[in-house]
Amino acid sequence: MTAEPHGYDFIIVGGGTSGLVVATRLSEDPNTKVLVIEAGANSLENPAISVPALWPSLLGSELDWSFETTRQDSLHGRTISLPQGRILGGSSALDGQAFIAPSRAGLDTWGRLGNPGWDWKSLEPYYEKCHTLRVPSRDARYHLGLEYLMEGKYLGQNGPLQTSYTGMTKENVVSKAWVDTFRSLNYGLTEDPFMGGSTGGFANPTTVDSATKERSYAASAYYEPVQNRPNLQLITSCQVIKIILAGYQDLIIATGVEVDRQGLKLVYTAQKEVILAAGTFNSPKLLELSGIGDSGLLTSLGIPIIINNPAVGENLQDHPMTGISFEVNDGVTTLDDLNRRDKEAVNAAMNAYQVSKTGPLSGGAVNSFAFMPVVDFQSANGVAALTRLLDEYSTELSTTNQKMECDFVRSVLSSSDMSSGTFLMYAAQGNFGADGSRATDVPKSFQQGNFITVAASLSYPLSRGNVHICSASTADKPTINPRYMSNALDLEIHARHLRYIETLVSTEPLKSLLKLNGRRSPDFAFIGDDLEAAKEYITRTMISGWHPVGTCAMKPLESGGVVDARLRIHGVQNLRVVDASVMPLITRGDTQATVYAVAERAADIIKEDHDIPL
Repeated sequence: MTAEPHGYDFIIVGGGTSGLVVATRLSEDPNTKVLVIEAGANSLENPAISVPALWPSLLGSELDWSFETTRQDSLHGRTISLPQGRILGGSSALDGQAFIAPSRAGLDTWGRLGNPGWDWKSLEPYYEKCHTLRVPSRDARYHLGLEYLMEGKYLGQNGPLQTSYTGMTKENVVSKAWVDTFRSLNYGLTEDPFMGGSTGGFANPTTVDSATKERSYAASAYYEPVQNRPNLQLITSCQVIKIILAGYQDLIIATGVEVDRQGLKLVYTAQKEVILAAGTFNSPKLLELSGIGDSGLLTSLGIPIIINNPAVGENLQDHPMTGISFEVNDGVTTLDDLNRRDKEAVNAAMNAYQVSKTGPLSGGAVNSFAFMPVVDFQSANGVAALTRLLDEYSTELSTTNQKMECDFVRSVLSSSDMSSGTFLMYAAQGNFGADGSRATDVPKSFQQGNFITVAASLSYPLSRGNVHICSASTADKPTINPRYMSNALDLEIHARHLRYIETLVSTEPLKSLLKLNGRRSPDFAFIGDDLEAAKEYITRTMISGWHPVGTCAMKPLESGGVVDARLRIHGVQNLRVVDASVMPLITRGDTQATVYAVAERAADIIKEDHDIPL
């Protein structure tokens, strides 16, 4: 093993979304030396990443960690695929580009869980700081129901990440029908989503640069513009083996990392801190490999115990999702021919993109979204039904060690202006009937014809899972068990949201886009108003929303925390975590925007603690 002679102030493990944000901000100070170590490659020149609509080709590739769950008891023993970016830029390089706001109430709950300085008021400036929203023309705003976006009066005007409504033109009848259908149901958007309290259907921005029509992600938006800074070094295709910890008992200090760099074992030393940004699955994995975790697990694998903390790898949360694809009328434009790799469609799309950066390749995957309460619970009879449901599961709720989270979910379910579920629409067939262990199948269009997919996801699941190492080798993937639907209330709520899809597609103008008596995918997706049928459909078709969080939870140690409110590992000096694993409670929708905001706040916290100019 060789010790590298170069000294660094900060070593960041993981060049993904959060790691590159923190690296970019810390290296703003020319006197601060930063090293980023990334297991994947630098693929900034890869068109499969930069061209927005090519994201399905990245799933299951060498750029994807291709994680997979254990067999899930509540899902008929199915395993579920969990894509995560193994590439510079992390999952921001291969996701579907949706940029979704969190809820004010959800973030405020973070603070109430024992994390001062982590609430809506504290984090809102960092959502502003991380991105720039390109507002469409007045006609496009009217067409898409974006009247609330007034020039100069919206969140996100000077940040590195570029977001836009690219591809959502007047010709996009599907997106307009989505917005107008929710308005017909009296669930039009109540306010700008980035005000934190909205419900209803809306057109969402995507992380697509409106000027270049290319994906904007952590590598292109944060790292690439500053890559030549002399105090910022990046090492790619390098696997961190463990964190080097020194000291004894009450004085444990992180001093560096041991790595495998193309077969060569090296040690890199940090003068100030080691910062974990390896993601929800790999950050707890590295802690456990380094001797920080449950003592029983570590002993069984022959790993010396440095810090006994059974909370490491626990508190795993994810958004369970399912949906139905509906055949549309002839003439309605979808992405199905492109997803089937029809030669004529692919050639036409490539030509449009290469010549004028237009056409189906230029837009993000998901640009129609909704935040919704359980509509069933909004009437007087519905309130009574909710009361009975909560009473039925009161024992399960009261015996959990997540009382505050449960109380929060109760409040969400009982409110007409908070969202317990989210809906999205994708202009192509989705394969919820396919094997959930293959993420590559989800966006494929197996059937002939054109479809739209409407999906429903649970915003705040009560089920909690875990991720743990299964050996002492960094080469082995961790064992991931989200325990989907292990809290029975999750299935009750998710099923009611799923049933609402039938209402959406039976309401104008969305109804008029669908072929009368048209096909559905999967072919057994006819649930009607049958609640039990909806539950069974979920257990057969549910997949992950690909938003795992929470495995290094930010909470007090006595409450099951792994990091404190300054993101420091409990019991260890000079070691922090800055990625999605620190989120104590999952956000209501796609987590990408919040990962950026958390990382921006983390960078300021680190600067404050080391007297680095902000």
